[in-house]
Amino acid sequence: MLAVAIVRFLAALSLAALVFGFALGHWLAPRSREVVRVVARREPGRGTEVAWIAGALVAALWPIGVLLAPAYAYGWPGLPDFPYSPGIQVGGWVVSLCGGLLFFASARALGRHMTPAIQLGEGHRLVQEGPYRYIRHPVYTAIVSGAIGESVAYLSPVLASLTLVLAGLAAYRARLEEDLLGSPEAFGEVYAQYRARTGRFLPRVRSKP
Repeated sequence: MLAVAIVRFLAALSLAALVFGFALGHWLAPRSREVVRVVARREPGRGTEVAWIAGALVAALWPIGVLLAPAYAYGWPGLPDFPYSPGIQVGGWVVSLCGGLLFFASARALGRHMTPAIQLGEGHRLVQEGPYRYIRHPVYTAIVSGAIGESVAYLSPVLASLTLVLAGLAAYRARLEEDLLGSPEAFGEVYAQYRARTGRFLPRVRSKP
């Protein structure tokens, strides 16, 4: 297992990347005070939206726990050492970093359509640029893969359990979004064609006929 000092250093790098990414995203975001009227929405089950947002925040801010309380946020409850664990942990950190980059690219492609609510605003267009050219829900892929990477990097069974919950919520929310975007009130057949040539969370190897 990696030494605590190294893991805390990696956690500090993760937090620095997170702060830089949000600052850059805020700077690049289009400035608009226009209030967009919601024309359609799908309501998630009671409490699931709060659970999704809270879980994603806990996973993203887990490095703070590693910095302040490594005895609990790193390898708790105690895990036995295993072969090649340092390399595997570094690999997990790289996966987490890739998840952060994917999140940034997805948010930039979405622009003003980026929202935790499952809704369709007036003038909404079907985004098919950036990561959306290959997968329909890259934001969910980014959040879950980031949590997976951190679970491995910090050898945290607690964070791994949270990741499983996030994966289930992502699948649930993705179904609601696809039901909304594929409805006649949204994009209908256009979305069906888009869905046939893209994957839900990972790129599709071959388009459906």
